[in-house]
Amino acid sequence: MDEVRNVLAGVAGQVVQARDIGSVTFLPVQLPAAVPALVPAGPAAFVDRVEHLAAVRSLIGAEPRPGRPVVVAVRGMPGVGKTALVRQVASVLAAEFPDGALHASFGAEGQSPAEALGRLLKALGVPDPLMPTTFQERRDLFQSLTAKTRLITVLDDVTDAGQVEALLPNSAAGLVLVASNTTLEDLHADGAVPVLLEPLAIPDALDLLRGVCADGRVDREVDAAVELVQLCGLLPLAVRVVGARLAVHPKWTVRRLVDGLRGVDADRVFGGVNAVFDAAYADLPDNARTVYKALGLLVSHDFGLEVLAAMVESPVAELRDTLERLNAAALVEERADDRYAMHRLVRAHALRVADAETSDVEREALLRRAVGWWQLGATAADVAATGRERLRVYDPELLLGGADLPMSPRSALAWFEREHGNIAAAMRACTEKGWHAIVWQLFEATFAYYDSRRPLASWVEAGRLAVEAATVDGHVAAESRCRCLLAKAYQELERYDDAAAELGQARALADTDRLRASTYDFTGNLALRTGRFDDALHWFGTARDINIALGRKRGTAMQTLFVGRALVGLGRTTEALDTFAEAARLATAADAKSVLAKSILATAAVHAANHDHAAADRALADAELLADQLDNSALRAEIHLLRATTARATGDHAAAESHRRAAATAYERMGSPKAARLLTEPTTT
Repeated sequence: MDEVRNVLAGVAGQVVQARDIGSVTFLPVQLPAAVPALVPAGPAAFVDRVEHLAAVRSLIGAEPRPGRPVVVAVRGMPGVGKTALVRQVASVLAAEFPDGALHASFGAEGQSPAEALGRLLKALGVPDPLMPTTFQERRDLFQSLTAKTRLITVLDDVTDAGQVEALLPNSAAGLVLVASNTTLEDLHADGAVPVLLEPLAIPDALDLLRGVCADGRVDREVDAAVELVQLCGLLPLAVRVVGARLAVHPKWTVRRLVDGLRGVDADRVFGGVNAVFDAAYADLPDNARTVYKALGLLVSHDFGLEVLAAMVESPVAELRDTLERLNAAALVEERADDRYAMHRLVRAHALRVADAETSDVEREALLRRAVGWWQLGATAADVAATGRERLRVYDPELLLGGADLPMSPRSALAWFEREHGNIAAAMRACTEKGWHAIVWQLFEATFAYYDSRRPLASWVEAGRLAVEAATVDGHVAAESRCRCLLAKAYQELERYDDAAAELGQARALADTDRLRASTYDFTGNLALRTGRFDDALHWFGTARDINIALGRKRGTAMQTLFVGRALVGLGRTTEALDTFAEAARLATAADAKSVLAKSILATAAVHAANHDHAAADRALADAELLADQLDNSALRAEIHLLRATTARATGDHAAAESHRRAAATAYERMGSPKAARLLTEPTTT
């Protein structure tokens, strides 16, 4: 009888033995050798990111030798397209890495490093029976198999630098692309190249929307499409979500979807985006969650550390540490000078979480503390910029208590520059809450900024809110005052009929001599602007008499200046020069630097009209010095305009053109119609 033998020719398999037959080895089905290609395909519609691709391409090309591969760490807020980018890069550069493409995903639903190593080893050809069971053994085998290879590896949803270190191939010719919501400091310390991914530009977002919904609706409704991608925060994830929604509703217009997103459908449409933010929120510690919910109630995307500290009643140093954690999670963006920004979709998610996890009373208390901080800051900045004597319906001392203010007029306006957008947003939030008194008080306190910087569109919006709030509040004096301040914005926009209508109502409502004098002041300025110089002289003269009777030094100086302007309009320039000199003397005595600067500038204008250019230049130099001290944009624009006139008159056309363009730039920044006229008027050579 032949000897029965088991023959295992070095191939693992199932062996069946039988005494009469011998042995039969059933070999497993052998898959053909293949180059691993584990990276999932990116989205079908992919746009922009050209500079990022070029930056990564420039890093590759080392010889295949054992060593640390190039690591590129892509960071950005949830939904900004990190996964799409690393997958796209892996696809585009596949030919540069002939040994294959590996992929692992971590995060809440992902694999552990040991599980990920098992999957990668299997892709590299290690059969199950030979798969090491411990993490260290798998790591050692992975290092051996990847030495001197050209592999591209994509590691997605990384939460810790250790996950990356575990899966680094052992070849300097390799490329590892890491996508993470957090800053992986240990990884960067070891030489990883950081890439910060920002939201798309509007044209690229529109291209992405066209790629998802390619039936021409985007091009037929471009304005609505722009609004749609802006509602998406220019995040690729959100743009794809809404594009897919359009695609499955071919009868819908883009406008219909826009209107839906502004209403009750928003949460349902953005369910996928919210799920991304839900996961990021779940990873936060309790103190960071508390601050995150407060940020949802913060009414603007850009905010300072101090207002948030006031909201959550936390020491600034402690809060700074918490914000660093939120910044590392890409839920807030750190900017300069203890300021931070929050993407609109993240803020919407934070508000949704706050609604679910806090009570109405808690949310109202948080918002009130934030609004109270802005009101205190605006009141202090207003007084620092324009002094305590200026007419105000709301007494600033109710908040300031007579305290000395540490800020100069220049730093006060700089504070307004940082916070005016937040103050406008706070006014809108207070309007929704029915906190009407705070709305008009905030507007009145911010007038110093509006009058200096002239952001006319936001000035009008805030003024309308304030007038309505004062009316609902039943505060007649506040309504009169706010109508005057709104009329000034209409006047700067050359909407003279609207300004006249507001001033007519303001005069009818004024119930004190001082308030009446203020309405006459604004009415006189409108008459002056529209060439009714006799009327202007009447209104200014009457207002000056009231201020003299009331003993108001600053008001008297201001109305004297305006009387001089009316005299110039009437051709009475000698009287006007004397009046401007008197206004400057009164302004100096009242420490009213803005009135002094305007008086000197008015004097310079008369000298220029009289062709006394030397005297005009001396006065302009003095006015310019004051304008710089006050950091007053409107004054600077007027000075540039007058310097252009004097330079042209003396034949210095290059200087005239330079000043004309500087004035046009300043007016354009304010949103003033003067900009268009200056930019289109012919130049003189």
